[in-house]
Amino acid sequence: MREPLEFKTPRYPVRLVAGRTGLTPHVLRAWERRYGVVSPARTQGGQRLYSDLDIARLQLLRRLADRGHAIGRIASLPIAELARLAQENGGAEEGIASSDREGSRADEAEQARAGSVGESIAAALRATRRLDAVELQAVLEQAAVTLGVPVFIDEVVAPALVRVGHGWAEGSVSVAQEHMATAVFRRVLGWLFQVYEVRDTAPGLVVATPPSHVHEFGALMVATSAAAEGWRVTYLGPDLPVDDLVSAVGQTGARAVAVSAVYVPEGADLLTALREMRAALPERVPLLVGGAATLEIRTEADAVGARVIGSLPELRAMLRRLVAEEAE
Repeated sequence: MREPLEFKTPRYPVRLVAGRTGLTPHVLRAWERRYGVVSPARTQGGQRLYSDLDIARLQLLRRLADRGHAIGRIASLPIAELARLAQENGGAEEGIASSDREGSRADEAEQARAGSVGESIAAALRATRRLDAVELQAVLEQAAVTLGVPVFIDEVVAPALVRVGHGWAEGSVSVAQEHMATAVFRRVLGWLFQVYEVRDTAPGLVVATPPSHVHEFGALMVATSAAAEGWRVTYLGPDLPVDDLVSAVGQTGARAVAVSAVYVPEGADLLTALREMRAALPERVPLLVGGAATLEIRTEADAVGARVIGSLPELRAMLRRLVAEEAE
């Protein structure tokens, strides 16, 4: 369950909110201007950002409006009252669970989420085998706006890519299908990364893969996850020389560095690269490293001053911790 502060944190742009609430951007603007249904935050560039609490409120308002309630009469009601009205109108399953039913509601929500995740992965694999790039992109974009970025990346993108890779290795997925899927997944992750506009004053993160490491999906998922957390991300892609990484940190004033290594190419020395990075980076800038290859050298990486991150949820927790430390 999310902590209250995180639940209220503005993080989602209009396009994602529209997908998750079923309200068009035009209706969202109209409801905000005329009725003040929510008060989204704004980036310095003027983009509106909504919290999970805003989304929950908008979902309830939309459901009640669909059942005949005048939006002008319910717009100012507290969210608890909106949930009560939804329950009275036969929409208890759609509202915020009361305390005596919280456990069952959570179970239902978890089952629905798991079902949506499974359906998204299956649909993505079907589109891959049909070599249908348009359908694959539509499936992925729908999953992103429906599930939210963290769940989409952790539970759809990562396992789907693993299954495509296994299929290629076993011969059930052709080279053409694998290449097409790779291109579409990269395009969708790039789109998600771009939709987040963050403040110039937000903490900076430089993301890349070490020298000779050309597999960038892990780094892309890190970059998108960090952007969704409100970080100002400078994504530098694969195979980045150590000197250029350090220079980028100086130019951007980054608060942290994150590198991803899926496996170590022949002739490459990951530990040496990490040691060089740590030695050249300012002491105040933590070096976060993740990916299967780094897990294999966790003890050695820790010894040279790199913080090994075992998963994307762990990364998000670390980024929040760094923000909290900065605020102290």
